[in-house]
Amino acid sequence: MGHKDFLRDPHKVSTAELSEILGVTPRRIQQLTNDKALVRVERGQFDLTRSIKKYIEYEVEKRAPMVDDKKIDAQVEAALWTKARKEKTELEVQIIKGELHRSRDVERIMNESLQAIRAGLLSLPSKMAPQLVAIEDIPFIKDILTTEIKSFMEAVSNYDKKVFYEYSTDKLFLENEELEPFDLDVLEDDE
Repeated sequence: MGHKDFLRDPHKVSTAELSEILGVTPRRIQQLTNDKALVRVERGQFDLTRSIKKYIEYEVEKRAPMVDDKKIDAQVEAALWTKARKEKTELEVQIIKGELHRSRDVERIMNESLQAIRAGLLSLPSKMAPQLVAIEDIPFIKDILTTEIKSFMEAVSNYDKKVFYEYSTDKLFLENEELEPFDLDVLEDDE
């Protein structure tokens, strides 16, 4: 059916025309016809208006598998529940491995760490002044101060996931009593 024929009978289209209108392949049109998602009036010819309406209903039903009065299908509900349990378990494993922390725990530890860094940096002048009082060589003084600052920064830069776990309210326990609560070193060895 050509473009002019379509104008004479606007509700009847060919497989090729319908595939172009819906943006799918002619093979997909055949599949949709088999799935009763389109209205075929004769071989290779479709009722455009009814087919579009039926196709939309088919797609909506496929994307939102609901049954009577918007009750979720039991299989969908079971799949959603399984997915939620899987995600929860994955999050718990990340907590155990020290890869995931609650923002309140991070904020608390970071505040304490920043306070410790501030105190350490403010103590450097009184700690270093007695050692440097008699030295007049400025490059030597810079080297000593740089070494001390690098040593201090090295000490505060070590991330310890055990600290986060100890502060965390998310304590997870194994059923095996030998490892209660989770021993992070044992878990790292298993990886």
